Amino acid sequence: MSWTHEQAVALCIAVEAFAPAHGCHVALTGGLLYKGGARKDCDLVFYRIRQVEKVDVAGLFDALKAIGVKRVTDGDCFVIKAKHTDGDIDCLFPEAESGHYIEEDGK
Repeated sequence: MSWTHEQAVALCIAVEAFAPAHGCHVALTGGLLYKGGARKDCDLVFYRIRQVEKVDVAGLFDALKAIGVKRVTDGDCFVIKAKHTDGDIDCLFPEAESGHYIEEDGK
């Protein structure tokens, strides 16, 4: 599967409807924002609302599941991999304590 800019923007609109309830907003970044044409994955930044102490990552992914986004990797890291019917998603959390991400096989 591959993503188009229009699909990514539609996903961001859907996510922004519930993201603030989990302490964050969503922003599109990467190739879908900066380059033309379809891309293999969609890069989303989840940034903390300043008035909250931290993003409720577990609650956010529960809400994402309701719109067809399935978490693939474990751990609350800078990059959490996910899948959607339109393709792969890299969920970026700039304030994560771990700068690394855990691969799908757990390494």
